[in-house]
Amino acid sequence: MTEKSAVGSAPEPESLRRVLRERFGHGDFRGPQLQAVEAVLQGRDVLLTMPTGAGKSVVYQLPALLLPGVTLVVSPLIALMKDQVDALTRKGIPASFVNSTLDAAERRKRLGQAARGELRLLFVTPERFRSKEFLELLPTISVSRLAVDEAHCVSQWGHDFRPDYSRLSEYRKLLGDPPTVATTATATPQVASDIARCLGLRDPLVLRAGIERPNLFLAATSVEFEEQKLPLLAARVAELPGSGIVYSALIRDLERLHDDLARRGVPTLVYHGKLSREERARMQERFMSSPRAVVLATNAFGMGIDRADIRFVLHAQMPRTLEAWTQEVGRAGRDGAPAWCELLYFGEDVAVQQQFVQWANPTREFVVGVYEVLRGWGERLAVKDLSDLQGELLTKNRSDNRLATALKWLEVLGVTEGDFETRDLRLARELDPGELPASVGSPEKLRADLEALLGMVRFASGAERCRRQTLAEHFGLAAGAGPEGPCGACDVCTDPADWRARHFEPPRAAPPSASPVEPIRGPGAFARGQWVEVDGRHLGRIVRVEGEGRRTRLFVESAGDLQVRSVDPRRARIVEHGA
Repeated sequence: MTEKSAVGSAPEPESLRRVLRERFGHGDFRGPQLQAVEAVLQGRDVLLTMPTGAGKSVVYQLPALLLPGVTLVVSPLIALMKDQVDALTRKGIPASFVNSTLDAAERRKRLGQAARGELRLLFVTPERFRSKEFLELLPTISVSRLAVDEAHCVSQWGHDFRPDYSRLSEYRKLLGDPPTVATTATATPQVASDIARCLGLRDPLVLRAGIERPNLFLAATSVEFEEQKLPLLAARVAELPGSGIVYSALIRDLERLHDDLARRGVPTLVYHGKLSREERARMQERFMSSPRAVVLATNAFGMGIDRADIRFVLHAQMPRTLEAWTQEVGRAGRDGAPAWCELLYFGEDVAVQQQFVQWANPTREFVVGVYEVLRGWGERLAVKDLSDLQGELLTKNRSDNRLATALKWLEVLGVTEGDFETRDLRLARELDPGELPASVGSPEKLRADLEALLGMVRFASGAERCRRQTLAEHFGLAAGAGPEGPCGACDVCTDPADWRARHFEPPRAAPPSASPVEPIRGPGAFARGQWVEVDGRHLGRIVRVEGEGRRTRLFVESAGDLQVRSVDPRRARIVEHGA
C-alpha cells in the first residue's frame, strides 16, 4: 500500500472547468462543486450534501482523473454502481466495479486492473471488505482517495442506516487512511456531524448546499378515509404526462392498488422484494424503456434508476422520515423539466410506520436470542430456513423486520457466514454480546426514530407554511437556502390545479379496456399481475414468474378455485384483465 497523496494545490479553476467540459460534458460547476473539487485535490477530507441529481459524483470523479492511483468508491447498491461505471466508460474514463454479481475469476481480473493502475475509479459495496479474497488483494492497490456515496447510511441517526457502513472507519485504516470525501442528499446537522465522526474525518470541509429543486411541485393531501386514495391516485396518473413512480410501504397494498387501477383502465407495473430477481429485472427494464410507464413500488425501487425524465412521484402512504421522502421525490424531474410530487396523508397509516420503527430497533436481548437459536440448532442449521427461525422466536408476522436486522448484525460482526436464501448459513464463531454496538437496542435510537416520524406527520398534515421553507429548516440549512417568500411551486404557496395546467399538456385519455400490463408478445413477455388463458379455457392471474428462456415457468392463480399451479408458458395466452 502506498502512502496517501500529499496535500497540494489544485489546478486553476479554468483548467478544472476545461476538464469538466471535455470529459463530463458540463458547461460549468454548479453550487459548491468547484470548492469541493479543489478541496479534494488539495488532500482535504470533504463532507458534501447536495440535492439528488445535482451532481455530487463529479466531486470525486473529476479529481480521480487528475490524481495518481485509484479512487475507491463505496456505494450501497449494485445497480447504482453499475449505472455509474457504464456512464464513466461511455465518457472514456477507466472505471470498474467489484461485487457479488461477478464470479471469482472476473473479480480477480478487475482487482488486477486496479493494481496495475489501469483504472481511475473502482466501485465496491461495503460488504466487499468482509471478503477474504478482497482483503488479500487490497494491499496491491494504490488507493489515493476514498469516496463514500450515500454517506447518510453511516449514521445510526440517518433514515437508512446500514450496519456495514458503520465499519468504514476500520476499512479506511486498512487502505492507509486516505483523504476521504463523503456525499449525501439527505443529512440533518446531527447526521452530518455523525458522518464526520463515524468516518474519522479530519478537519473536513463541510459544504451543505440547499435542497432547492424549483422544477418540482411539492404537495401533501390529507384524506379522511382509505377509500379516497384510489380515485385520487387514478386521477393523478391519468392526468400527468410521462412516466412516474407510486410508492407504498406495504406490499399487499401495492398489489391491491395494481388490481384496482387496472379495473379503472390504468396500466401499471409492480416492483417489490417478494418478486423473483428475474421479475424485478424485467419490471425495471420495462419501466426504463417505456415513455409512459407507471410503477407501483416499495422504497426498494429508485436508487439505482438512472432516468432523468420521471414526471411524477406519488406516495400512497406516508414514508417514515422527511429524509426518505426528500430522497424519493428527488428522483423526479432530474432533466430540469416540471415534475409533480404529492403525498397522500391518511392518519391510520401512521400506525404502520410506528410498527416499522419498532421492528427496525430490536432489543439487544432479541439479537442475542437469534444467535442462541442458531447455535442451539447445531448441525441442523444446514436444513433450516427463515420460517423455522420465525417459529422459534414467535415472530409470525412476515413483515417483521427484526430478524433481518439481527441477522445483518451477526453477519457484519463475522459471527455468521452465508444466508438462509442460499442454504449455506453457518456460525463462523461465537458471539460476545458486548461486541454489539451501543446503538443496538438503544432507547435513544428508538426515541429519535419516533421523533423523526412525528416530523414527517407534521409535514404531511400541515398546510400553513411553504413546504420548501419547512424542509430548509428541517435540514438545518443556512438562511437563504430556502425561499424568502412564496415559492410558487408547492400546495401552500400556489393553487395545485393551476400549476398543473400551466406546466403540463392536457392528458391523453386512457382506453377504457386498458390491460393492467402491456400485452407484449414473444419470449419473456409474461409478468406478474397479467391475466392469462391456460389451454384455451382456464382463466387465471400470474402471481410469480421463475426462470428464463425455455426454463421459464408461470405460477398462475386460477380464477375458478384460487389454487396456484405451475404452467408451461407455451400453454398460456395473455388476455385483458377480466376478459
